[in-house]
Amino acid sequence: MKRKNIWHKVAGQGSTWPGAISPANPERLVDCPIKDKTSAKGFTLIETIITLVVLSIAMVGVLSVFTVGSKGGADPLLLNQAISLAQEKMDEAIALRKSGGYAAVAADPGGFFGAPYGAFAWARTVSCVDAALAPAACTAGYKIVTVTVTHAVTGSVSLATLVTEY
Repeated sequence: MKRKNIWHKVAGQGSTWPGAISPANPERLVDCPIKDKTSAKGFTLIETIITLVVLSIAMVGVLSVFTVGSKGGADPLLLNQAISLAQEKMDEAIALRKSGGYAAVAADPGGFFGAPYGAFAWARTVSCVDAALAPAACTAGYKIVTVTVTHAVTGSVSLATLVTEY
């Protein structure tokens, strides 16, 4: 470490006014350590600002991924409501089979549910199949009934069941 003579302020030792500093008073010269600029430790202000800017840009990129992910996930409450409403309409289709017979189970364009579920829409499709679930004429005795409930936020939820003539 380098040392340099500097003037040190000492009050009242033979000076004309207290605290006077003068080259005429050599007893006031004191050895004092001075650090080189090259051996200084720590960060400068500009280094700190550049680091903050770079980290801010990086955080925007990382956080944008989380935002996209959270928008893509359906609200669990709305999803549960859609499943419950689809199950309700499926139960109605099964009740049609019990009360009106096999021929009563037919496609229905559906519509919107009543309050408080007015944001949900539903539709029922019916496909005739054979015992191997391959498309066939409706005289084969098997129908696949699909109920779809749609919401603007959650998208569509579909339930399917097999109804038989037997």
